Amino acid sequence: MHGTSYYIHLISIKRRMIMALTPIDIQNKEFRKGVRGYNTEEVNKFLESISKEYEGVYAEIFELRDKVQRLEAELKQYKQLESTLQQTMVLAQQTADDVKQAARHEAELVLKEAEQEKTKRMSEAQKKLNQVNDEIEDLQKRREMIRTQLKSFLLAQLDLAEAFDKDRVS
Repeated sequence: MHGTSYYIHLISIKRRMIMALTPIDIQNKEFRKGVRGYNTEEVNKFLESISKEYEGVYAEIFELRDKVQRLEAELKQYKQLESTLQQTMVLAQQTADDVKQAARHEAELVLKEAEQEKTKRMSEAQKKLNQVNDEIEDLQKRREMIRTQLKSFLLAQLDLAEAFDKDRVS
């Protein structure tokens, strides 16, 4: 018997022996005395029984040790995987936070540039408005001056015409 079936066989033997033989049985076992002391055959059978039971126990111990080592290795792998996943999640969160921060910063820069552009355009518009208002004021002054000059000219012409008419009538 080899492999798994061997271990199953050893476990079943061990279970049968445990059922049949307990530590108390070992402590209380009495051997009949023969001519030369204990019955050698009975002692040998008992020792063989104990030997087989211990063989099964040892096989199970080794099997359980292997199983514990495999489970510990699996546990270690799962813990490493968990750690890796946690690190990945932390990194993903940090990356997301960095991206959000960069986006906020970029948005702030865009808003600042837009505000500066608005201020610049408002300033230019105000400057142009002031220039137009100055030109309007200059034109109004020129118009008033021309009107005054025209009025003076017309009054002078009227005075001349009246003087000419007076000279003509006299």
